[in-house]
Amino acid sequence: MARRIHDELGQVLTALGMDIAWLEARLPTNDRPLVEKCHAMAALIEATIGRVRTLATELRPAVLDDLGLLAAIEWETQQFTRRTGIACALELPATLPPLDADRSTDLFRILQEALTNVVRHAAARHVDVQVRVTPAELVLVVGDDGRGIRDAEASSPRSLGLLGMRERALLWNGIVQVRARPRGGTAVTVQLPLAEKRGTA
Repeated sequence: MARRIHDELGQVLTALGMDIAWLEARLPTNDRPLVEKCHAMAALIEATIGRVRTLATELRPAVLDDLGLLAAIEWETQQFTRRTGIACALELPATLPPLDADRSTDLFRILQEALTNVVRHAAARHVDVQVRVTPAELVLVVGDDGRGIRDAEASSPRSLGLLGMRERALLWNGIVQVRARPRGGTAVTVQLPLAEKRGTA
């Protein structure tokens, strides 16, 4: 879907931009309202092309296609530390079983949301990211040494980021657990069954 959005809509919008440029070149230069209207339409098309590219990237991050899930997770944690200054320790398996693109994307998005929550709410100085594989499931754990989440926050319907993570996992009959750690901080544990096909939530 991401490629179709990027390619098909991008091509149509680019063609429209070319048509606007063709039309503008043939307008009388003294017809200011029409010339300004063409400028405005061209600017709107360019902005829409940018939004289409962003949407396509949000649906399927290019880094997953370029690097694969494990390397993409490593890259994301490095970027997280570079942006925030929060140290991030990473523990990854040597390999993963074959994963379809949608499952990889959903797990990567859950990781991004978990790291975003650390920045917004945790006041943490250190994060641990761990990926484990069992014969039945893929497990992602994101732990921090911050203030620790309260039970009311973990179950609140207003916690849209947590709801989004749970919805992504539920598409695979997976679960997301968010708990305060005994020694402080918060742990987000994601369990995605490897054998499940994507459903509709």
